[in-house]
Amino acid sequence: MSFVWIFLIVILIAALLYWELVIAEGAHLGAKAVVKMYDWTAKRYDSIKQYDPKFETETLGYPLAMTMVNLAYPRVLDVAAGTGRLARTLLPEPSFRGQIVALDLSYPMLREGQATHPDRIDSIQSPGDRLPFDDNTFDVVTCLEALEFMPDPMQVIDECIRVLEPGGLLLLSNRRGWEAKAIVGKTWEQAELGPLLEAKGLFSVDFQTWQVDYDLIWANKRRSSATQH
Repeated sequence: MSFVWIFLIVILIAALLYWELVIAEGAHLGAKAVVKMYDWTAKRYDSIKQYDPKFETETLGYPLAMTMVNLAYPRVLDVAAGTGRLARTLLPEPSFRGQIVALDLSYPMLREGQATHPDRIDSIQSPGDRLPFDDNTFDVVTCLEALEFMPDPMQVIDECIRVLEPGGLLLLSNRRGWEAKAIVGKTWEQAELGPLLEAKGLFSVDFQTWQVDYDLIWANKRRSSATQH
């Protein structure tokens, strides 16, 4: 085999590894591989992401707090909470007086998040597709930048809806753009995802352009009937 062919094969392998490990964050390698990657990067994860506090407040913290302004002590579940991105932007909001349950399979990620507000975050190490809570437990359930890395994203959505109070808010993100198309079976077009969520018992499904490669989806659980699966 010539040097040129060897070089091309090495480049191809490097490109595939970069795609799967960096862009797709191990989405096709299984849950254990994804969790292990997050375990390794937990301490430097936030510095890698470089979240903008102003953007976080404007798009997550403030609008989410406003949906709960009439609730005395709202119960929020953050599925795949990671290092506490949601908690960091929601808990400082003066109108939010509730508690956040942060759920993730990576203990090192949970530990980083817990350190930010230890008195207002309850951390639970658990998978997102088998939530350890009763039906209709939380006023708000969120799952951000995570569905595409789950073995069965729709099962995670079903579980999020199950534990959500009737009338409660579900806040999801859906990856979009050219990268999303290669994360096979784990992302959706808006025209596809909207009807799917409505069929599962959600209403007022609203898509909001969020980041370069994500949409935010805001939706409420119907009060009149049980969630459909």
